[in-house]
Amino acid sequence: MQSQFFVVEPSFGCDFYTEAVRFIPSQSYDEGLTLLFLHANTLHKETFVPLITHFLEIMSPVKIKDIWSIDNPNHGHSGHLNQALLKSDKYRDKWSAGDYTKAAYAFLSSTSHGVEFRKRKLVGVGHSVGGAALMILHKVHPVISFQGFVLLDPAIMPPGVPSSVRLSRAFVKIARSQENTWVSIHDARQKLSRKGMYSEFVPTALELFLKHGLHPVDESGAVTLACSKAHEVAYYASLASDDVLAPPAEALVALSKEDRLSVHLIVGSEDEYKGIVDDTKAFQMNAIGRMKRGSVQKVERGGHMVRSYHHLTLHEISSAHVMAVGHQFPQVEPKLTASYLRNALLKIWDTGVRL
Repeated sequence: MQSQFFVVEPSFGCDFYTEAVRFIPSQSYDEGLTLLFLHANTLHKETFVPLITHFLEIMSPVKIKDIWSIDNPNHGHSGHLNQALLKSDKYRDKWSAGDYTKAAYAFLSSTSHGVEFRKRKLVGVGHSVGGAALMILHKVHPVISFQGFVLLDPAIMPPGVPSSVRLSRAFVKIARSQENTWVSIHDARQKLSRKGMYSEFVPTALELFLKHGLHPVDESGAVTLACSKAHEVAYYASLASDDVLAPPAEALVALSKEDRLSVHLIVGSEDEYKGIVDDTKAFQMNAIGRMKRGSVQKVERGGHMVRSYHHLTLHEISSAHVMAVGHQFPQVEPKLTASYLRNALLKIWDTGVRL
């Protein structure tokens, strides 16, 4: 697998530098799908490397042309390029999924990289806020045509539901209390590998995070999260606003009603948030579960079977006897997640071939 990096400079529609990485499989097909990955909050575009590597080993009969992953512009190397702007009054303490959408659209519609994405068989793969950004992109910029979507535990919440506000407050509290600066990379590695979300990552995913998800503070060797604490808090706080929640939720509902594209939901089996996300998962599963070209899968450890939960209720799925996997399953179980991703992409590929 070859990799190439591209940066799109700020433009009239987007204030940010936006960096993306392109992965070209050892066997690339001109007629194959182009996958577009958007990552979760606090992560970076390279976070999908373990998942993509495992997927390419088992992708047949799905054909892939290439795979792209775009930074949220306040994350990863893009965050470094945008450092001065992100500290300005305009952006210092403001952030939402819509900002990620602007950057993704600016990259996809640019001509500087020489790729005409509008002519590709494009499939969006979004994790957490990346899933919400994809839905906004589809709703606001239909000129970027997608053949289907794979949503990995997306942060697409129904507006007007009290649980969305409770979840927002819980995340804000966690973000404010978490350590985000370390005296060195070695210190960060030791502490992050011992407890918390990153301790569950496979070693490769953790090392990728240390390399791409942290920035130097100064010449002392100290490092901090590429996504500042202020922006992390701002994003989570935005989830309490119906104005922020409505666009991706409305886009998902519209996709469900149109029932034209192939849309697939993959969720974690662990209830990390003590029932707070039940309304959100039910909303997503009801929207996608009723689609003829949709499917719902739940990531479970144990065994080699990939279980499909198409048309099951949230209670029926939750009652299954499984080993739980939480929200960060692409980084915790990339090999397992690859098999679920292949399932979803096989349905999209088969639909495209028939068309």
